[in-house]
Amino acid sequence: MVDTPCMQCTRCQRAVAVEYENSPAARRWWKLYFTVPLFLLPASPFLAADFAVCLPLMMAYMVGVGPVLAIVREQPTCGECGALILQAEQAGRPARSRAECVP
Repeated sequence: MVDTPCMQCTRCQRAVAVEYENSPAARRWWKLYFTVPLFLLPASPFLAADFAVCLPLMMAYMVGVGPVLAIVREQPTCGECGALILQAEQAGRPARSRAECVP
């Protein structure tokens, strides 16, 4: 089992284990999505010659960029209360204000 990193939660006022919606392995693999154009670069003369192939390929790639960026940039959440753990809070800088949890 992989140890989850501990971070400081401002709502719980203590160090807690963080959770992500997607696994760390999945986030690492999705980062490879941005290398797809590098693999298609040698084939660019053939793809550019036929717009009926190039245009749908580029459209499909660009449609997928948004969801992949959401997965890669995913913010950790507190395992106890579910609050977002902001990187500014971990660095000791003042973060944006957040409403308190109302039960």
